[in-house]
Amino acid sequence: MGHKVNVIHYQAIYPFFFYWIAKFAGKYIASKTGAVVYDKADKGEKYVRDGVSIFRIPLLKYIPHGRFRQTGIDNSIKQIISFNKDSDLLPDIIVGHFPNPQIEVVARLKEIYPKARAAIIMHGEINVPKKIYGEQIKSLFDKIDSWGFRSKTIKEDFEAAYGVTKKTFICYSGVPEEYIAAHNKHLFENKLKNFLFVGSLIKRKFPAAILDALIYAYPDKNFNLNYIGTGEEDKAIKKKIRKYQVEQQVRLSGHIKREKIKDMYDAADCMIMISRNEAYGLVYLEAMARGCIVIASRREGIDGIIEDGKNGFLCNAGDVDDLVDTIHRINTLLPTERYIISNNAINTAKRLSDRNAAKMYLDDVINN
Repeated sequence: MGHKVNVIHYQAIYPFFFYWIAKFAGKYIASKTGAVVYDKADKGEKYVRDGVSIFRIPLLKYIPHGRFRQTGIDNSIKQIISFNKDSDLLPDIIVGHFPNPQIEVVARLKEIYPKARAAIIMHGEINVPKKIYGEQIKSLFDKIDSWGFRSKTIKEDFEAAYGVTKKTFICYSGVPEEYIAAHNKHLFENKLKNFLFVGSLIKRKFPAAILDALIYAYPDKNFNLNYIGTGEEDKAIKKKIRKYQVEQQVRLSGHIKREKIKDMYDAADCMIMISRNEAYGLVYLEAMARGCIVIASRREGIDGIIEDGKNGFLCNAGDVDDLVDTIHRINTLLPTERYIISNNAINTAKRLSDRNAAKMYLDDVINN
């Protein structure tokens, strides 16, 4: 959009002992949690991508989820100032995503660039500011001009913990415009049959619960379910496949590139992910962009974008019975009603294209 942008990416580094563990157990930890596990310390680098200058700064912390070393934060702020000078950038806006150490860094940069708007975007981590900053919270919070949240649920939880702040907004992600279906290929003349799960196969996403629900919802086993993703829960899913004798109905496709998943959305009737602690869940929006009927978790990241019964459906995270009831509810609708919901989903995705979401984000930071 013609703006000059510098990105600072803090990469946490740890004492050697943690990388020794990662070399032996990194894949297991990643498959259980969905996290990226590094087996060596990042050294930092500067590079340009898509016209954006990026500076990766390694920052030491002694334990995961702990506070970063103060001397490292102090040095990084000096590096940021130098980086901006070298690239001839005097910021009008300073935005930090995630609270640790961004709340402190953004607050201190606000003192250095007093005319800039300062904003923090929260992805969850509601207790982190109290844990990391303690009595510093008020003085740091006072320097932040506006707060963004990845979902309305995160906003509500944050305000319950810290009080209502006047200058807030919701910071949605978008989908590429070319990803959005020009024409709806779904007709929904019959009951839902082809189901899709897209995401890491980890416990908090409850992938195995989807198969349980489909077995109850379709006693005749007249369904197909395709899992796209990898993770430790594939063992539980394989066990259930054998238990229910649905080797013909269920497929574990593993990791698939984003461009190819688009065709799978087109072939599916319904995408289900009923995860917990989901800050946003871009795969929901991608599925909606292709016209899939989406079943997502209530009071999680996509709640607020999906309106139950209008452009998708919501049920309680990990709740098999609620998911069964939701599937039955969709199947009792007329084909025309399912088609309208599908079209509403596509129109929602259009409103949240990459460009539209970026413009809303920028306008909210400026105007709040």
